[in-house]
Amino acid sequence: MTTKTPEKQPSTSSSEHIESHIKHIVATERPKVPYEHPDAKMYWHLFKQRLIRLKMKKPAYDKHDQQLQALFKQQTDLKLLCDNLTKYVTEAFCHYSVWDHSHAYYPGRPSQQSARTDAVEGVSRVLPVLAAWLHFSHESQMSGLDGQRIDVVKVLSQAFLAGTDPKHPGYWGVLHDCDQRVCESADLALALWLSKEWVWQHYSEVEQQQVSRWFKQVNSLITVDNNWHLFPLTVQFVLKALTGEDCIDHDKYQRIKVFFVGDGWFRDGAKGNYDYYNAWGFHYSLYWLDQIDPNFDPEFIHQSLSDFVEGYRYFFTPQGLPFFGRSACYRLAAVVPLLAAVDQHSSAISKGEAKRAFRLNLNYFIGNGAMQYGAPTQGLFHDDGRLVDNYSGPASSFWSMRGLIIALYMGNRCQLWQAEESPLMIEQQSYDFDIEAIQANVKGIAETQEIVVTFKQEYTEQQDPLSRRLESQSYTDKALEMLLGRAERPKNNLLRKGITSYSSKMSHFF
Repeated sequence: MTTKTPEKQPSTSSSEHIESHIKHIVATERPKVPYEHPDAKMYWHLFKQRLIRLKMKKPAYDKHDQQLQALFKQQTDLKLLCDNLTKYVTEAFCHYSVWDHSHAYYPGRPSQQSARTDAVEGVSRVLPVLAAWLHFSHESQMSGLDGQRIDVVKVLSQAFLAGTDPKHPGYWGVLHDCDQRVCESADLALALWLSKEWVWQHYSEVEQQQVSRWFKQVNSLITVDNNWHLFPLTVQFVLKALTGEDCIDHDKYQRIKVFFVGDGWFRDGAKGNYDYYNAWGFHYSLYWLDQIDPNFDPEFIHQSLSDFVEGYRYFFTPQGLPFFGRSACYRLAAVVPLLAAVDQHSSAISKGEAKRAFRLNLNYFIGNGAMQYGAPTQGLFHDDGRLVDNYSGPASSFWSMRGLIIALYMGNRCQLWQAEESPLMIEQQSYDFDIEAIQANVKGIAETQEIVVTFKQEYTEQQDPLSRRLESQSYTDKALEMLLGRAERPKNNLLRKGITSYSSKMSHFF
């Protein structure tokens, strides 16, 4: 990473110089993902699951929406904010969940997968929040925002037993290659590991075998060749920790390391982008692998995270960040690497700076409407259909809780709650530097509190002024989506549309 003082003019780089820093990654043939190429049989399945969703869904739970937004506009006590956010999420989850908490039908736009898979996401992406809360509170029962008592341990215990029982209506099913539930199995496994003292250790041997049997399905399945390798790895690490059975696929882990390009950054597959999946995907998963098994490649995991945070800490402002890439609805999790670095005792960032970045990120987005009906919205602030990828469903945005999950898990141990906040880098000075590994320039202007990230390479040459805009869903596609329960939305990853410069003011998205 090359730093420059504000007084210096940015150096010009020739295309040959840029090319010399590009790591070549050999691509593999992309497997056929069934839900991306539906046939008549799948459309019929989608339609039937759509009808079941209509039968099972409950009214939108907006009981505490205004209260939560007001709290995040006014409050600066991070511990109080995290506690209230967890209670808000948990209370709504209990409202939406069905079949012994094995599925949860949240309101919102569907994904390309079936409504039932979307309902699995409504559980898999929430249970880690509940499990991490056990470390935060050291209690088994939670008092919700409305005062009702919620037995968190019972909810977790029932969900795992129901979801892994083939005879139960809430069974999570038989998995297949490139199945979205392979992705969800990683979050479910993490929740099981986090709650092991309260849940797993109290299961009978038969129950433990039942739960393990469902998770073991991932061992023989094909995944897309990108960050998805981390999902079966997470499951395998958890199974080894809980049962002693070592099924870890070291080839998958080595493939993840092939995607590493330097300066802490990963490319998301041989032909993928450099985006915030580095934060809430790669470094989040690697952090948990390290927590589950601290002796597994700690040097690479710690050093890559530290190198990443060294430059990434400059991305945060009191009001927004220079967002680019996919999955805008995960924006609350952008701070994941900063919190993980604190827990790993990295010298790249102070506890106070990480805490401030986390709190301000929550204040900014949630204070401006990023939580609604008990879940993160499908957008940056309020719901925005243009920003919802076709693989995202009503509960996909709960990946936004990944920063909260780490904070709940490590906050007491690292004394995060008591730490005094330190200024962000943009609050201290202007700066201008390159992240050479991804051919990007980062410029911060202290006077305006704005940060701009500019990529020095085009992703596509096929572009024009209209092709670079955010497209809205057509009325025809909207009607099909409502009828079939399958996403029919335009692809709006601006990186792939030819946008190379991104401001923390996030004007591209308004």
